[in-house]
This record gives sequence, structure tokens and C-alpha cells, in this order.
Amino acid sequence: MIHTYKARIYRILVNIAMGLAVAAVISAVAGFFISSNIIRALIFIAVLAGYVWLVIIGNLITIEVDEKTLTVKKGKKTDVYDLATTAVRAELVTTTYGRSRAGSDTSCTLYLTRQGEQEVSVDCELIGVSQFNELLGNLGITGDTVTKLEEPVHTKDNN
Repeated sequence: MIHTYKARIYRILVNIAMGLAVAAVISAVAGFFISSNIIRALIFIAVLAGYVWLVIIGNLITIEVDEKTLTVKKGKKTDVYDLATTAVRAELVTTTYGRSRAGSDTSCTLYLTRQGEQEVSVDCELIGVSQFNELLGNLGITGDTVTKLEEPVHTKDNN
């Protein structure tokens, strides 16, 4: 059975709100140095567009898991990982701002390592914490379990 995890509209809207806040702060700071409202508006638009491009569009992701493979689709790029030969670990970090959970942010990252290759990190923040936990359950990652692969043997060439 194939399980599919996609970006949640709620997470996209939260990121748009954060982008608006960042753009507003930067354009307000620029207002101390620039007196033209048109230039401040252009700075606001440029910062917001850059934020949306880098943080939202750059991280739109679809993850599919079946019994043997994990497929990560990000933009036009698709990577397929064979679960039998891929080490999988996850990191779920909640940062709290202030004294309440209302001011908190959770980052969800999946780390994938094919045998003999470098570790690849997959930012899963846009799929949300509940889908990320479901994904981990489908991958068999519970608690502190980590799949380890044999380290490749490195030889030093003296030439």
C-alpha cells in the first residue's frame, strides 16, 4: 500500500504569514534609511517574493512510501530510495518563543543515506508534525531507532 504525504495548506498559510511579517520588519527598518515609500514598497515586495520562493515554493514536497521504496518529489526532481539499502533517521525539533506553546515552531527533517553516499536531508516542515509522525511510523522509526549502514572502507593513495 502506498502512503502519500503532501504539503498542508495550513503550513503554507503559516509560512506566508511569517513571510509577510519578515517583509514588514525589513521594510520598516529600511524606512529609517530610505525616505521613498515606493522604494520601501519595492523592498517589501522583493523580500516577500524571495521568502515565498525560497521557503515555500522551494520546499513544496510530496513523499510516497510503499513496502520497498521511499520517493521524494520536490519540484521537478524525484529521488527514489530503496528502504533495504538506505539508512533513515529523523529529527523533530520544537522551538518555543516565550513561555507558551503559542509562540513555537517545529522543524521536521528526514535524513536519508544511501550506502556509500553522503547523507541527504529532506525538510518535511510543510507536511506538518502529524503527517511527519505518521511517515515515521510507516518507515518503522519509533523512539530512538536508527538504521546503520556499514561504513565504506577508505584507502589512502600515496600517488
